Amino acid sequence: MPQNLHINTVRPDITFQVRYEPALRVNDVAPTISANVHDALWMLTQQWRVGEFNGEDAGTLVKAKIETQSTHINRYRGGNGPVEAFNPDVPLEAKVERLPLFLDLGMQLEIGLQWYKILRKRNVAASYSHFVGEFQIEVPTGTAETDLQVQSNRDSMQARKAARRRIMNGGAFLAYLNAGNNAHDVPGLNPADQAAIDNAQADFFVWLNNTYYLPQAASEKSWSKDQLEYKFSVSAPLTTANGAQQMVLDADKYTLGDLDWYSVDLNANVNTRLTETPANSISNNVIDPSVVVSYLPHHIEWKGMPKGRWWEFEDRNIDIAKMLAQKQDISKLILMEFGLIYSNDWFIIPHPVQNSTITEVKGLVVTDVFDQQFVIQRAGTGADYSWQKWDMYQVNKKGQPAHQNSLNKLLMMPALINKVESAPIEKVLFLRDEMANMVWGVEDVVPNDLFGGVNGKDAAGDLMDFLEQTYAPVTTAGYEPNNAALRYKLQNAVPENWIPFIAAVNSNPSANYRSRQIQRARLLRYINDEYQQTPIQPRTNILRAGLDETVPQPYFLNQEEVSKSGFVVSTSFQRTRWYDGKTYVWLGRKKQTGRGEAGIKFQFDMLENKEPNT
Repeated sequence: MPQNLHINTVRPDITFQVRYEPALRVNDVAPTISANVHDALWMLTQQWRVGEFNGEDAGTLVKAKIETQSTHINRYRGGNGPVEAFNPDVPLEAKVERLPLFLDLGMQLEIGLQWYKILRKRNVAASYSHFVGEFQIEVPTGTAETDLQVQSNRDSMQARKAARRRIMNGGAFLAYLNAGNNAHDVPGLNPADQAAIDNAQADFFVWLNNTYYLPQAASEKSWSKDQLEYKFSVSAPLTTANGAQQMVLDADKYTLGDLDWYSVDLNANVNTRLTETPANSISNNVIDPSVVVSYLPHHIEWKGMPKGRWWEFEDRNIDIAKMLAQKQDISKLILMEFGLIYSNDWFIIPHPVQNSTITEVKGLVVTDVFDQQFVIQRAGTGADYSWQKWDMYQVNKKGQPAHQNSLNKLLMMPALINKVESAPIEKVLFLRDEMANMVWGVEDVVPNDLFGGVNGKDAAGDLMDFLEQTYAPVTTAGYEPNNAALRYKLQNAVPENWIPFIAAVNSNPSANYRSRQIQRARLLRYINDEYQQTPIQPRTNILRAGLDETVPQPYFLNQEEVSKSGFVVSTSFQRTRWYDGKTYVWLGRKKQTGRGEAGIKFQFDMLENKEPNT
C-alpha cells in the first residue's frame, strides 16, 4: 500500500434544513380547536354508552338568589360567673380556656427580669435592689410537703441559689400589686422616683397583659373541677327590645380544646336568658337587616375529582378505578360515589357571613338554564325528613334527640384557624381500679418549677431518694426485737404519683353536688418499712383543688366522669394569632379519653416474712 495515501471525506452539497409547515386557507383556527363532531349518531351512541338516557333531563343552575338575616352574639357567661358583653375581637377559645398562671420559679424570674428592664427604661434602675430585698427568691429548707418537693428538684434548687439576692421574686411582686398596693410603697425607695416608678408600674401591667391572656377575676373561671370540663354560655337576642327572648347556646362539656359550632347546644327552654346586672346593661341592637344577594352557583369539586365535561383533561396522577376501599372505609366510599355519580348535582353558593353571628336563611331561589325557578327548602324538611339522615352544621337542642327542634340556623363561632401548643406542664391520668373499688389520679407529668413538666414517676423517685437520705427512724415505744417469722403490715406502698379517690358522701348542703361522689383521699408516706405522719400530697394543680386555700377544702368528683376507659387531663400553654394580628398566649386544659382500667395491686392487712431479731 502506498505510504502517501490520503482518504478524502465526502461531504454533502446541501448544508441547510428546510422546515415544512401546513398552509392555512383561513386565519381562524377556532373550528379546528373546537373538535366539532358532525356525526350526531356518534354523539348519541356515546350518551347511550355511559347511561345518560337513564338520567333526568334537568337543567343546570345558572343563578341563585338568597335572603339572609344575621344576629350577633352579644352576651357571654363563663361557668357560673356573671354575664358580660361578648367581645368578638377576642378569640372565644382563649377566653373560655384561660387559667391563672403558674407562679413557679420560671415565672418569678421572668417577671423579676422584666421589672428590671422597665425600671432601666424609666431611668430608675438603681431602685431595683430595694425590690430584690423586699421580694426575695425563696430557697426552702423546711419540712413542709411543698418545701420537700422543691428540695428534691436539683435544677430548681440550683437556679434558686443562683438567682437569690440578684433577681426579684416576680410572683410575690405580682401578688403584692394585685392586693391593691403600689410599687412606690416598697420601703427604702427615693421619694423623688415615685412618678417614674408609677409609670413603670403602668408599663409592667401593659407588658403582662400583652404577653399573657389572663382571667381578670376568679369569677371568670369556666373550668369545672367536679366535672373536669369547661362550661360556658353565649346568647343572641331574637329582637332588639329590652328583655327580649334569646337564643342561648350552652357548652356543658367542652373538653377537646378546639372550640367550634359543635361545642355548644341550644337551650331547650325558650324563656332562658343570660341576664346581666343593671349597672352593666347590654344593648340588643345587634340584629342586622335582611340582605338579598344574587350569585352564580358553582359545582362542588375536590382535587382529582373526575371532570364533568367530555373533552376536559384530567389529572393522570389520580386513578379512581384503582382506589381500594373496604367496607369500613366509609369516607373513601362516600368520596368515590360523590365524585363519580352525584358531583354534577351539587352546587355551592359562596355567601359570606360575619364572625360570631347566628344567620337565618329566609329564602333561596335558584334559576336553571330553562329559566325555571325553584324554591329550595332546608335539608331534612318535608317529605325528606328522617332522623337517620346525615347532617352537618346543625346545632341540636340540649337534652333532646338529634334532628328534633334544632336551631335551623347557621352558627358562625369565632373559631381559631391555627394555634401552637406547648408540651404538657401537667398531665393526670384518671383510672378506675375495679379490684380495689377506687379511682386513681396518676400524675404522669408534674410541673418542674421552670416553665415545663417532668415525668411524675421520676419526680416521685427523686423525692423518695431525698427523703431516704435525710430519714430519721421512728421507734415505737415498747417495741423489742423478736424472732417472729411474720410481721403485720397495714398496707403496701404505692408510687407517690398515684393519688387515690374513694367513694364518699358530700355533706355540703350549700353545694349543687350529688350526694354520693368520689373524694380525693390521702396515703401515708412509707420509707424504709415505716409509715410517716405526713400524708402524700399531689403536685399538679388539677388534683390540688382546695389544698392551697386558707382553710384546705376536700375535693369531690362526679362518679360518672370516670368511666371504664378513664380519661386524661393535661395543662399546656397555647398561642394563636387573631384576625387583627394580635397574639394571644394563655394557659389552658383539655380532656381526652383514657386507655382503660389499671391497678397497682393495692392491698391492706398483709403478713410478710420477717428477719430474726428485728
